[in-house]
Amino acid sequence: MQIVIQTRLSGHSTTFLLDEDAYQALQAYFEHARTRLKRDPDCEEILRDLEQSIGEKLSPENRVLSRKEVDLVFEQVGAVDAGNSDAVAAQPGRPRRLCRIEEGKWLFGVCQGLAAYSSIRVDWVRSIFVIASVFSGGIPVLIYLVLMFALPLVRTHDEYSASLHAHSDAT
Repeated sequence: MQIVIQTRLSGHSTTFLLDEDAYQALQAYFEHARTRLKRDPDCEEILRDLEQSIGEKLSPENRVLSRKEVDLVFEQVGAVDAGNSDAVAAQPGRPRRLCRIEEGKWLFGVCQGLAAYSSIRVDWVRSIFVIASVFSGGIPVLIYLVLMFALPLVRTHDEYSASLHAHSDAT
């Protein structure tokens, strides 16, 4: 006995008839995609686009689609990739770690660390620090001194990136 499941995909008014194995493969594909994209702010939009693309490649000819046909569509669409590590690092929900970065430092690397933490160019961070110091009576200088002793030291930007990726993989 063959179990047939009716399902709809985003952007399609037609109902697709899938055998049980094909339906489970489709569910597994979307679940894997959701897991890979969970930190992407556009996750839901990407999943809708995937559904629409898969629906366009499936042929809803009022016949039951098999697992083999669904697998062929998956090969055409391809695996879901969350992007390269640089794109992940630039996302708003990325892991961040405040530290001093020795590479490119002027004094103790605090501005380098703040720039890496906030994804702002270091010359902007330094300019803001100087302007804030002049107009606030030097309070940012005291904050800089506290950060100089409180923050851990990282030698290079590559080492900083590696520590972020190690930290995000551990969570």
